[in-house]
Amino acid sequence: MRDRYVLLGFDTLATRAGSTPAGAYGPPDDDWAGALCDALAASDTGRSATPDAVRPHLDLPWHHPDRMHPDRRGEDWWRHHESAFADALAAVGVPRRQADAVARTVREAYLDPDAWAAAEGAAAALDRLAAAGWEPLVYLNGPPEIDELLTAVGLDDQVGEAFTSALTGYELPHARAFETVEDALGDGRVWFATRDPAGAAAALDIGIPGVVVAPDGAVPPEARSVDGLAGLAAILEWK
Repeated sequence: MRDRYVLLGFDTLATRAGSTPAGAYGPPDDDWAGALCDALAASDTGRSATPDAVRPHLDLPWHHPDRMHPDRRGEDWWRHHESAFADALAAVGVPRRQADAVARTVREAYLDPDAWAAAEGAAAALDRLAAAGWEPLVYLNGPPEIDELLTAVGLDDQVGEAFTSALTGYELPHARAFETVEDALGDGRVWFATRDPAGAAAALDIGIPGVVVAPDGAVPPEARSVDGLAGLAAILEWK
């Protein structure tokens, strides 16, 4: 029998919380705009910004998933993106010299393990998938440290292989992102679960069944949907 895999978008499993004025972490927030704001607040610039103000000025690879980009590992990935971080900070009034300095600390803010938490029910849902004979996999549109993030949210032992666009060179929902995973797995059956209806549609376009988790809006034709991760194992079929 062919192996069975469920490829999950990382944002179905984990959320990043924004820091509060008191220095603790509060409700879930936009991960990248929030990380820039956290880095700015922790700096000695005396400046602050809100994620809503920063977000429109961020230009990152997953905003252009149609483009392939060179693989970048470790420090190279972060150095390559520091200019984008600095541009966004400068756009909200941070002087360029200070913006450049803060941009170099975004990595620490983004990867702070205290800022990350597993999505509600994620661990139990992964257990259900494994018990039903499906191996959970993860794909992150983002930096190379996917293993660190899975450890931070306590799901590293429940996920098989983890992929990140920093290493594959493709952002979901690019077709080659899915094909890279299939190439790595060999002869196996893959389903894709995501919060993004466009991602589910892209998977379906190349023959991978797609599931929209907690759908907000229209579900693509032929895609499945579930209100949350708890119901995922029950709707998967072996074909």
